[in-house]
Amino acid sequence: MASKIFLRGVLPVAIFIPMGYLATQIVFERHMYQSGTGMQLADHCNVPIGTEGYPLRLAYTGQPDLDYRMCALVALFHALLDPAYRPLVAELMTALAAVTMIPFVEAAREKRSIFLRMPAVVGVLFQLFSFAAIMPIYYVALILSGAAIGSPVKGRTTKITQGSAEALLFALIAGYIIPTVCMIVFQDVTPTALWQGYPIIMALAQFVHLIIRPSSRYVESGYATIQAMYGLIFVTSAIFHIYYTWPLFFDIQQFQKVLVPQLALSKRPLSLPEGVAAVIQWDAVFGIGSTLLVTFWFARGVKEMALLLLWHVLSSVAFGPGAAIAGVMLFREARLNSRTRVEDKED
Repeated sequence: MASKIFLRGVLPVAIFIPMGYLATQIVFERHMYQSGTGMQLADHCNVPIGTEGYPLRLAYTGQPDLDYRMCALVALFHALLDPAYRPLVAELMTALAAVTMIPFVEAAREKRSIFLRMPAVVGVLFQLFSFAAIMPIYYVALILSGAAIGSPVKGRTTKITQGSAEALLFALIAGYIIPTVCMIVFQDVTPTALWQGYPIIMALAQFVHLIIRPSSRYVESGYATIQAMYGLIFVTSAIFHIYYTWPLFFDIQQFQKVLVPQLALSKRPLSLPEGVAAVIQWDAVFGIGSTLLVTFWFARGVKEMALLLLWHVLSSVAFGPGAAIAGVMLFREARLNSRTRVEDKED
């Protein structure tokens, strides 16, 4: 009993809360502000709205403080879309797809904790404050609620209906993939600004789909659709990883520049794309790292934990971190689906 309390209560709080705090110190305090990157971003926005020569300083929402933050975010992603950092963008966007779907999937289960019912809020928060800082906090809620443990709590239903599963897939495509592709392809202010609100777009897409095909009508298991969704993320991550990252394995200097975060600040002034890349590299380390770490709570026993560690290392190198996360989620849904069937038969 004491060991369960430690593993499911004390340990996640002791690991993920300090991780979120450390992320804010490294991502924001060091690489955003001490490096001067924050000041460079502010240069695009520290003028009145509509000032000539400042195309990013717009009235995005009509709220001054939020408009300023939106301006800074748009400037950040415009800098990140520099062609030199295409591999970083590819890895980030595919991994972010896998990470984003975790709160949405957990919220779609028939019975879930009240703390897991607002996935769009989680998404908006990590868009505003980085997923390096927010996702560790979410994973504490995921573990403490019992949703992450290897065996479902007695009476907990992990099933996702077909109607809800189809809505999740539609939300991924219409709310995340299409806005992401538009931002990267067009590299214009409007799609970049719209992308900042993609969790809200996903929630709206999910809501509309559920009106058309309500989960109360399509009540059979949506397991196959959920697997197809994670399979799509896995394949997409693998394709982009092979195309963009594999060539860097033969150019160590470029690999380090584009994908490897540096703890120490550069002694020379960085260009805005370089400074933004340093911020995003660390944001990805903590956001993706905390996601890989929480998957160990899905395991049953030391053997599965060892296999998970091996999977994370090998699949991240071969297919990218997005594929590594999606692969674990495929396995987890298969396990939960089989248990749901067993529980249904017993009932």
